[in-house]
Amino acid sequence: MSGSERLHALDSLRAVAMLLGIVLHAAIPFMTFHTLWIVHDVNPNRAFDNLIGFIHGFRMQLFFFIAGFFAHLLWKKSGTRGFIRQRGLRIGLPFLVGMITIVPVCLWIYYFAETVNGPNPDLPRVQEPSLLFYPTMHLWFLEILLILYVVTMIMALCRNYMLMVIITARIDAAFDWLIRQPLKPIILSLPTIVCLWDGPILGEVDTMGIGLLPSFRAAIYFALFFSVGWWIHRHVWLLDELGHYLRTYSLLALFAFFAWGTGLELHALHGDLLGGYGKLFSLFGASLYAWCMTFAVTGMFLRFASEHRPWMRYLADASYWFYLWHLPLVLWLQLGVVKLPLGGWLKLLLILSCAVVVLLPSYHWLVRYTWIGRILNGQRGPGSITEEAWVKR
Repeated sequence: MSGSERLHALDSLRAVAMLLGIVLHAAIPFMTFHTLWIVHDVNPNRAFDNLIGFIHGFRMQLFFFIAGFFAHLLWKKSGTRGFIRQRGLRIGLPFLVGMITIVPVCLWIYYFAETVNGPNPDLPRVQEPSLLFYPTMHLWFLEILLILYVVTMIMALCRNYMLMVIITARIDAAFDWLIRQPLKPIILSLPTIVCLWDGPILGEVDTMGIGLLPSFRAAIYFALFFSVGWWIHRHVWLLDELGHYLRTYSLLALFAFFAWGTGLELHALHGDLLGGYGKLFSLFGASLYAWCMTFAVTGMFLRFASEHRPWMRYLADASYWFYLWHLPLVLWLQLGVVKLPLGGWLKLLLILSCAVVVLLPSYHWLVRYTWIGRILNGQRGPGSITEEAWVKR
């Protein structure tokens, strides 16, 4: 398998992680498990609890793992200055623009919903935003990425100091050993549990997107996945290790998902009745599920989705635009369908279909071959250089 084929697989996987976020946000109103959201459907369904748990339990962890891989790839090819310039353009600029365009639109929809349905007690910070508590909504992951980029570039600038050379060599040796271990999801679950221990919900590190500043605990949590992705590219020959134990990790993920979900249900019914050991068991399930799914899904894509497919490449490019602008559209559609006499699955299909009808043409005609597309994904069209071609140079 060549390096470019691996990029096809991981680029497609990154797009899938983005697009699953749209499905997740569209499905939230139909849950029976109470969560912070603009509206709750009159006929919730437990099946949506499982769907959202399945997606939410590994999606962003997988995304940060892939982000770490591509971050090291870019840094090795472009150097520190090139990395800062490119990430500032692709991540920093969309975050800043989104905070003054997308987030205000979302807030206006929340305010509109309150005029129709009355105040929402679940969202006190959204009702009265301030400089400290101004929400980042679904753009929180861009802010976390920027923080991780700053930290990694500071460490990169110090990499030639003797102490850093010694530390890096030891980390390289430890990481090489770790990735070759069949039990690596269990080993990596131990520090992950520590990050999750004081989270607002079992298995949730923080209430992301509510405030402007992420918690230190959340940054460390996602840094764990980012760091493993970063070091995987440093040891790119170990990438094939992720294709091993797919069946084992899938079965472990199923067990872990059940353990996590059972803990959530018992906690919802009986509060702190679980005690410390019950909490530990549930958080171990959440952590193990995230790592097993990260390795299993990545391994599956490396094994079965490594070929170049033009339609998948197109979707991979479009997924960033889709994710940036999907939330205001999805929120508006959810308000429109909440009282319709339809089942939750039909409403979800209606929301997703309408979202695609708007987002896909807007990407193709307004973004892909324009300066916006060059910012988000690089140059496209005749004579453009794709990421795979650029890596080969």
